[in-house]
Amino acid sequence: MYQRNCSQPNTPLAFPAPLSPSPLARAALMICLAVSTMALPPAVQAQTAARASPVMRHEIPAGTLDQVLNRFASTAGIMLSIDGALTAGKTSRGLSGNFSVRDGLAQLLAGSGLEAAATSGGGYVLRSAPLQPSISNATLETVTVTARNESHAELPPPFAGGQVARGSRLGLLGNQDVMDTPFNVASYTSELMQNQQSATLSDVLDNDPAVRMSSRGRNTSVGGGDNFFLRGFGLGNRDISLNGLYGVLPYGTLSLETVERVEVLKGPSALLTGMAPSGGVGGAINVVPKRATDAPITRLTATYASDSLWGTHVDVGRRFGEQNQLGVRANGVYRSGDTATAGQSVKLGAASVGLDYRGERLRASLDLGYQSDDARSAAVGYRLAPALTAIPAAPKTGARFAQDWERRKYVDDYQVVQAEFDVSSSLMIYGAAGARDHRHSNYRTESRILNPAGDLSTSPVNYPETSKSRSALTGARVKFDALRARHEVNLVASSLDTRAGYGFAQWAGFASNLYNPAVVADPLYAGAPFAGFLDTREASETRLSSVGISDSISWNDDAVRLILGVRRQKVTTDNYAATAPVNPRTSGYERAVNSPAVGLVVKPWDNVSLYANYIEGLSSGTTAPADAENSGEVFPPVKTKQKELGIKVDFGRMIGALSLFELKQPNAITVPGSMPLAYRYVMDGEQRNRGMEFSAFGELARGVRLLGGMTYLQAKQARTQGGINDGKDAIVAPRWIANAGLEWDAPFLSGLTLTTRVLSTGKQYVNAANTLRLSSWTRWDVGARYETRALGRPLTLRANVLNVADSNYWEGSAGSGGIVLSAPRTVNLSATIDF
Repeated sequence: MYQRNCSQPNTPLAFPAPLSPSPLARAALMICLAVSTMALPPAVQAQTAARASPVMRHEIPAGTLDQVLNRFASTAGIMLSIDGALTAGKTSRGLSGNFSVRDGLAQLLAGSGLEAAATSGGGYVLRSAPLQPSISNATLETVTVTARNESHAELPPPFAGGQVARGSRLGLLGNQDVMDTPFNVASYTSELMQNQQSATLSDVLDNDPAVRMSSRGRNTSVGGGDNFFLRGFGLGNRDISLNGLYGVLPYGTLSLETVERVEVLKGPSALLTGMAPSGGVGGAINVVPKRATDAPITRLTATYASDSLWGTHVDVGRRFGEQNQLGVRANGVYRSGDTATAGQSVKLGAASVGLDYRGERLRASLDLGYQSDDARSAAVGYRLAPALTAIPAAPKTGARFAQDWERRKYVDDYQVVQAEFDVSSSLMIYGAAGARDHRHSNYRTESRILNPAGDLSTSPVNYPETSKSRSALTGARVKFDALRARHEVNLVASSLDTRAGYGFAQWAGFASNLYNPAVVADPLYAGAPFAGFLDTREASETRLSSVGISDSISWNDDAVRLILGVRRQKVTTDNYAATAPVNPRTSGYERAVNSPAVGLVVKPWDNVSLYANYIEGLSSGTTAPADAENSGEVFPPVKTKQKELGIKVDFGRMIGALSLFELKQPNAITVPGSMPLAYRYVMDGEQRNRGMEFSAFGELARGVRLLGGMTYLQAKQARTQGGINDGKDAIVAPRWIANAGLEWDAPFLSGLTLTTRVLSTGKQYVNAANTLRLSSWTRWDVGARYETRALGRPLTLRANVLNVADSNYWEGSAGSGGIVLSAPRTVNLSATIDF
């Protein structure tokens, strides 16, 4: 038996004295303090009133019964004695709303066979509930049950531990429980993101054992966008969707303060989501925006990150109407200061408003967002000279690499409207439309590593970009019984139109060194001559459109489920002479292709799912070059084909998954033509990635949570140009990657949780000949949080240290951006108070 006592005096936590904040940061903190001060009298009054009528707001996610009870006790400030033998194996759906202590405990214990009895000391003790008298002769009240379709907007509940949800959205299939889908999926919750103080998608996807970063954005030496590798294939930040809609989220690095869930599908997803905007095929990442909960939310967070990055985040949510039909959720964040990389400073401003309506048959939402992400002295990865014989050792992480005049700034405005309507109990129709206006200032240097000594050839460049995107989808879902099976047929049509432009200017290069970077004056300010142009000109328009259909067929109460589907994808591109003052159309591309898929789930037992799938991913095809015999030949979109087998086991508090997969992607090569020295350009090469993934999440024991796993990958080249690289490893595909994260609720101090996480990545090659290799690396993170009360309000203090050992290593490759350096040791502190 143990006790959770939240009524004792709080023990102050000692934090290191921060450096002096900038004037803008001081202003943000003054706003934070002002809001806290204005809330002081109501807080004191609420504390006094609570003695007479202790009704409080609770927002507790689902989990094991003892975990949920512990969180309730901490929030309510009561002493609750729990016998672990009584709660063993029991779970709770959590609590959301305003409850007194007695009502809250009754709700949490409903159906558990337990009750909380008050003690003479003012606390509560858990015990078995007495048996109720027989009601066999009683007259029961008539109950009317109204059925409706499962909503896209209704999120699967969090699993035990609260870090990962029980399911996620799978494109046209809608929300699916993890045990019901024939794919490897993970859905990370806002609770996890908040506790780890995740600032970017890279931060939260560090928890996934199937994902590695090809580049990181904010607070790194790169300072650009987050880009990923899944199952050995790249996925750009432009391929992230919002509630299944492509082309609307900010480019670069997304601020997570506006996000409720980050959902990851491992493997291709052409049937489910259509072709990604930049053709990523290793997986799919979907972001779910925050929505107003039934309980009011007024949450203020003050943050600090090394070296002197200060910020504040305000989160407000309300629902209105007799049945809470109307909801408003607003989030605003501002951060400014110096990062842990020497000489680098960043400024982030982001805001979002989510409006939603929940009717009996109609659900609708509107999301409005803005983000400005400005990084100064932010470099990019290092490109590799063709004659380079070995990768030099990684320089000291956190050192100064960029010139003080370098700057990258992303500014995005986006809007999304979505709706779904139940025509009947078996038919639902839905639709969505969105737009994004993107601007990117990109004035920086590009460096190429010349030799193992780290000598560099560096050139200043100005590469601004602009784009406007318009996206839409519409669909229908119908359920019916036929041929002794339950059918769910999904129809969807989608479109995405993106117009993009860029400018390009380049100045004379200079010599530098990786370990002792040269310092040069701002060439634009100095008026140095350059090649190119400074203004932004239209470069391309890309239109993606598709129509898809699937049928999910289930037998024996979902003991067997078969998914069949196909999507027809059309890709149209118009290219313009961006280097000319007037932009005439210079070339075009238009092709269409069908992409089928099949998935099977078999449940021999209620807690075990065996699954298999065949699914494809799509990337834009190419056109044969002008000097080839087949010059101008347009190839259809490239199909990456996946076969996968797997098993998932739900142990009650833990879920484990193991999968085996193979992906094949064709590559372009040249073959001899009909005459000497002539050649043909064909799609006859191949990359084959075979691997095994293991993942696990949930509660290992009372107060101990696990999130981690491992991926083993064999990515090989086949049918290469002249066979010269056949059998060699594909680039940027480490053989091993593994993660292990643990959380422990310390029994010696109520409300204290200690965390640790280890990430490990094997060696990887960065050229097709396998002569250039990045060494393996390991990163260690630690953290702690303390849940208490201040001024009668819930207060959570968090501290996380990333890369505790301040290890220097080449993390991966950003493709054309070259290899990228690890992020330095970074300390993140925050204080969150709920009003």
